Amino acid sequence: MKNGHYYLVASLPMLQFGMKPPISYADFLEQCAQELSPCEAEELKEERIPLLKKWKIFDISLRNELVRTRAVKKGKDPNKYLRLSDGSGPFIAPLAHWAVNQDSPMDAERYLDKIRWEKIEEIKTGHYFDTEYLAAYGLQLQILERWDRINSGDGMKILEGLTEKI
Repeated sequence: MKNGHYYLVASLPMLQFGMKPPISYADFLEQCAQELSPCEAEELKEERIPLLKKWKIFDISLRNELVRTRAVKKGKDPNKYLRLSDGSGPFIAPLAHWAVNQDSPMDAERYLDKIRWEKIEEIKTGHYFDTEYLAAYGLQLQILERWDRINSGDGMKILEGLTEKI
């Protein structure tokens, strides 16, 4: 582990679900580019880090369950909307079912992003001052930025558009 990891991680503001993003994702990547080796900074962007691969498997599985649940609700065939995935978990289906059946798109999306946040917390366990931690930080920062956009101006239009899709 390089000293740059420690100083970079130590300089980053702590993140909590629901807070306003303390920095932009673009600024975060710029900080990483300044403190990390060019190879490590590129790995963050290109998702070549094992933590990001785990995240992608989870996120695609969650999205596929949402597609299945929404398709059944609308009487459509989900197969044309599913994405190829390396895995899924039995606990994901009830989460997707609950979210899809909410009256409020805002409540459903907040619930789903809280699940995503908790998954990131889970997969970053044991990573403190390394590139994997930075990857997890970036994912969480993107969730915060998304909610910053939703909470501004046309947020409800964004969320209502999500529920119209399968």
